[in-house]
Amino acid sequence: MRRALLVVVVTVCLVPPAVAGEIWLSITEPRQGASVVGEVDIVAEVLAVDEIAAVVFSVDGRPVGTLDSPPYRLPVDLGPDNIGHRITLVARDRSGAEVTDTVTTQPYPISGEVKVELQQLYVTADSDRDPETRLAREDFAVFDDGARQDIVTFASGDIPFTAVLLIDSSASMSGRRIQAARAGGDAFVAGMADLDQTKVMVFSDQLLSTTPFTNSTQTLSAGLRAATARGGTALNDHLYAAVKLLEHRQGRRVVVILSDGIDTHSVLSMAQVREKALKSQVLIYWIRLSRHLGDLPGDQGLNITSAWRSSRQYRRQLELLKRTVSDSGGRIIGVDSPSDIHPVFVDVLDELRGQYAIGYYPSDSANDGRWHDVRVEVKAPGVKVRTHSGYVDH
Repeated sequence: MRRALLVVVVTVCLVPPAVAGEIWLSITEPRQGASVVGEVDIVAEVLAVDEIAAVVFSVDGRPVGTLDSPPYRLPVDLGPDNIGHRITLVARDRSGAEVTDTVTTQPYPISGEVKVELQQLYVTADSDRDPETRLAREDFAVFDDGARQDIVTFASGDIPFTAVLLIDSSASMSGRRIQAARAGGDAFVAGMADLDQTKVMVFSDQLLSTTPFTNSTQTLSAGLRAATARGGTALNDHLYAAVKLLEHRQGRRVVVILSDGIDTHSVLSMAQVREKALKSQVLIYWIRLSRHLGDLPGDQGLNITSAWRSSRQYRRQLELLKRTVSDSGGRIIGVDSPSDIHPVFVDVLDELRGQYAIGYYPSDSANDGRWHDVRVEVKAPGVKVRTHSGYVDH
């Protein structure tokens, strides 16, 4: 009997209400279409305005448990049979409002065939920093571990995305800086298309404000304004959390970081975050603030120490963050003045609007957990392309 242990942490928090009694519920494990047998943990993320009274868990129409406080993680034995299941959760708040979410699992494949999943690349093409949006399918060549691949899907233009705006609100962001950060976030939110969704996470050494994934500009703008600048910086921990949340979203997934990148309080190392980010194939943009908006020394001259890390380790953390952003297919955009923050957010959104989506079935896929290097080339002279550096074959 194959046994799977699936664990997700569920967060309950207050979000700026659009309507009283609003609840947001999402089953995060097992994922839709997953194959599971035996003992599993059923978990969901819940966001609510009013206090949650109960979350009721059911499998195949049969109640299997109720939890009235977080974390909402319920161990369940699905039995040894290789069959699919329908898992339903109902979250109810103190006012009586409730919401339901359902996922359906599938049996494990029993044939000897290996399932080859479509690999989706999101490619940015530019020339002299200007987006190149007129390329066709035949202009691109995709290489997987050095072998050229057949492109089976191709799209360009306004492709929907799911994004996390990860806004540093530590003490160094006080005054004009946090105001400019809010204005930049508002510009990004205002430019979203109908099918785009964004989640705001404002952090320092703790999570200060968050919203659900939503297209509501009112909710997202309220999330940007809900916190004041205070405390230290735990960028690693919150970037890991953002990537983890995006793992369960479909399509193009993006993290936009606004921070100087100097992490003083995280428990996780950037090496751990990098591993998670590369496996998740999340596109990362880093709007990098000069530490004092104008007088940050070169990274090699960075001389910060703490109980957590030495100066050398801080420099190593910064280097790994830069490599992670580059390998994700995103980029680092330096900002020296608060007035530059707003247009940079607009530039990131414009770049996302101009990306190409290229799909292919890897010619050498074995579902063996091996890392595959990916390279994209383009025929057009003077045009450079960026995409994520590879993926894990699973």
